[in-house]
Amino acid sequence: MKHVKQSDIAKKLNVTRITISKALRDHPDISIAMKTKVREAAEELGYIPNLIAQNLISKRTFTLGVIVPDLENSFFAYATDSIIDAAKNNNYIAFVTVSREDQNLEKTNIQKLIGMRVDGLLVCVTQQTNDPQIFNQIKKLNIPFVFFDRSFTGLDLPSVSFDDRNGAITALEKIMEKGYSKIAHIAGYSKVSIGSERCEGYKQALKNKGLKINQDWIIEGGFEVKDGYEAFMKLYDNNQLPEIIFAVNDRTALGVYQAAKKVGVRIPEDIGIAAFGFNEIAQTFTPSLSIINQNPRKIGSTAAEMLIDTIENKNYDLPIQIKIKEEFYWNESILRNK
Repeated sequence: MKHVKQSDIAKKLNVTRITISKALRDHPDISIAMKTKVREAAEELGYIPNLIAQNLISKRTFTLGVIVPDLENSFFAYATDSIIDAAKNNNYIAFVTVSREDQNLEKTNIQKLIGMRVDGLLVCVTQQTNDPQIFNQIKKLNIPFVFFDRSFTGLDLPSVSFDDRNGAITALEKIMEKGYSKIAHIAGYSKVSIGSERCEGYKQALKNKGLKINQDWIIEGGFEVKDGYEAFMKLYDNNQLPEIIFAVNDRTALGVYQAAKKVGVRIPEDIGIAAFGFNEIAQTFTPSLSIINQNPRKIGSTAAEMLIDTIENKNYDLPIQIKIKEEFYWNESILRNK
């Protein structure tokens, strides 16, 4: 089946191809009656505009390239959904790719999206990303770009993230006001922004209260369920369980729940749990997880709008970093009557 061309519409209506082109672009030179005839004929013949040809003229594709680590994680699914909506509302299409927490696949996806000539890129880096080469290449090519949620530390590139450091400090200060002082941190990888920022917030909160930082209670690892499970078992096997476990995210917190259940440690009676995450997900835990609430829809839409503003030069005064404030919800995984 061959593609219908503008010349096919012109032949059907016995007019020039230029007339068809102008009518489809709603050019003022063409009468309303002729525009109506052209559109009706185009629909009848099944005409679909050649976007490649249009892009060669406009030098724009009206597409955004998106790279997320994992769509099984509901946080990224919600964020991606909001990116798609924001793109649509601004007459863009979002091409979504998934890195599977693999930095080589992440790099491949970025290269392919650049090859497709997307107008800009939105990237949430993988847990293992440790090579800035592809991001430095993006800077050299002057491609509009925004990190969202996770970013690669040390690069002068725009980002939209949560105010993780202050979020950790605020939550832990509220917890410590209830009399808790023995707090361990299941940390993410320090080379990933959210891992380093949340850990720094944990350390600063303890320092603000004059508490000594116990390095044995900071367990660095990944951001998945198995990482939380293994970290809890390490503390348990070494007979070093604290009063509170502060987890880098709700997925590692779920691992803690699973490990605690296996060994008969009760939440919140024997140990309290708090984590960064999304309250809608926290409510599915039993007991509900005490959470530093992060709205993935807000971070997705904010990042997309920031990228589109950069592409269209709507706002030259955009900050290179946008920090979204968070709120601590007690829920049920920490006893408050200590």
